[in-house]
Amino acid sequence: MKQEDEDKIVRESHTMWQQTIRKRNEAYEKQGDWWPFIQSIEDVMERCQHLEQHIDDLSNKIGETQGMIKNLRKVLIKLEIVDDRFVF
Repeated sequence: MKQEDEDKIVRESHTMWQQTIRKRNEAYEKQGDWWPFIQSIEDVMERCQHLEQHIDDLSNKIGETQGMIKNLRKVLIKLEIVDDRFVF
């Protein structure tokens, strides 16, 4: 799947999520019932948790990449391809 397709799916899912929240808010305004508001808050918290997990996954990938770069540098130094003074 291409990155563009994934981005489109994410945008559409976010749009559907927003529409659900708006419908609940309309029901809250009409009925004076707090349940749609509470449900909307729970959905927002769930969405934040999903975002936090995604950020953690990206952080792990960045950490893994940095580790691979350090190991590659050590290998290149041992093979004498790169000088020991090469710092990045």
